[in-house]
Amino acid sequence: MELFIDNRTEYLNDYYFQTLCLLYFPGEKFGAGREDGNKASFLLCEKEHGFKKSFYCEVTLVSDGKTVKSSFDSLNYVPSIPMDDSFQVMNALGKAFLDAGEKLFGFSLPWGYLTGLRPVKRAKYYLDRGYTDEEVISLFVKDYNVFEQKAKLSVETARKEGKMLSDLRGNDCGVYVSIPFCPTRCEYCSFVSYSNEKLFSLIPDYLVSLMRDIRDTGKLIKDLNMNLRAVYIGGGTPSILDARQIKELLSCINESLCIGPDTEFSFEGGRPDTLDYEKLSVIKESGVGRISINTQSTNDKVLERIGRKHTAKQFFDAVDCAKKVGIKCMNTDLIAGLPGDSFESFVKSLESMTELGFENITVHALSIKNASSMRFTEEGCYDAQGDLARRSVLYAYNRLREADYAPYYLYRQKNTVGSAENTGYSVDGQENLYNVLMMEECSTVFACGAGAITKLVSPKGDSIERIAHPKYPFEYLKNGKGIDRDGAIKFFSEN
Repeated sequence: MELFIDNRTEYLNDYYFQTLCLLYFPGEKFGAGREDGNKASFLLCEKEHGFKKSFYCEVTLVSDGKTVKSSFDSLNYVPSIPMDDSFQVMNALGKAFLDAGEKLFGFSLPWGYLTGLRPVKRAKYYLDRGYTDEEVISLFVKDYNVFEQKAKLSVETARKEGKMLSDLRGNDCGVYVSIPFCPTRCEYCSFVSYSNEKLFSLIPDYLVSLMRDIRDTGKLIKDLNMNLRAVYIGGGTPSILDARQIKELLSCINESLCIGPDTEFSFEGGRPDTLDYEKLSVIKESGVGRISINTQSTNDKVLERIGRKHTAKQFFDAVDCAKKVGIKCMNTDLIAGLPGDSFESFVKSLESMTELGFENITVHALSIKNASSMRFTEEGCYDAQGDLARRSVLYAYNRLREADYAPYYLYRQKNTVGSAENTGYSVDGQENLYNVLMMEECSTVFACGAGAITKLVSPKGDSIERIAHPKYPFEYLKNGKGIDRDGAIKFFSEN
């Protein structure tokens, strides 16, 4: 896509213009001379009107030989909440771009021009400053051009998160443990996970290094006098480990980390074809209180198409097994907008989840990542309009609220079908704290293992430092030293 930017203000960088374009042109690459025929041109400037000034934006979009132009001037625009110049610039740009996009493609975007922002974090910012739910909803709808249902979802989720974090202290923390191996790679996956026999042979040595990492992290948490609120074992697919390996890993975590009766302890079982009674018993007996068993769909044809390599029956059998073992809280994930799926099929999958009595249900919208196989195998996978995904996530919102689930965390991604969102729903009191800590970046999360990222958050929440661990398992085995102990101590002493 050819992108031309004439920005005569001191606000916004070129990357912001690119992310804005991706809302209507998902999957695009940018550079002059590209031959796909898509073009975007932006003029952004400041105008003087006597003693007043305004920001003016003019947008031209070209696709399939059609050209549209739109403009917006902030001169007589009064925002719902008093805003500074940076907002006025973003608002002028966003409104001009959305108007041009709707004229060109014939549909509007449910999240307006919000990009690069967590909607819930934005809503919480204003709620914490005393604005009412109605005022924040008006801000989202009138100023950001967000659909009213999405605005209400953001405020509702922000209120729930606020309650969950009301007792959070500056020395609270979480721990993430990475198991970056999967039995097979799903078509939509972009995570650092590996699925072939050669890499599986690394697992024993990987666990040795990982457990050393966990022990060192436990010592660091103790030395920093921090309070462990949540532990999450994710991947990949942690249940790819055999029962003995799982027991050894969980024993190390229990011995090394200060897990108390109130510490949330989660295990991402993920793929149902990797779970059995023995593994689930070990997980339960080791003190894990929460487990995810994810199917993404209960339609076997869809599962086969996306490379899940398991059946709906295997999913139902794994859930039944987890119930017999006595796992207290279970989560499952569904994906809206999968290739080969239909609205009726999605509804059937969701109804199965509520009938099974899951305490947590997470509804994702399909996101096309650069590293996913689907990007190369599914023609037309980039779908900005995304009627199926939009209709599905809206149905899920209404149906789950009707069934006494409430949204408690929400985030968005680039190149998402239908510009939809990912939302975690829970019955009251069964929300996953770790997910909120990660989404809102309000507490330190120490990470152990390959591909993981430690986030150090200062006690006041005004400073964040990210530490990336070696990305690949073989790099982790060769160079991995876990968290930089001296660096972490220095960060907290300075903040």
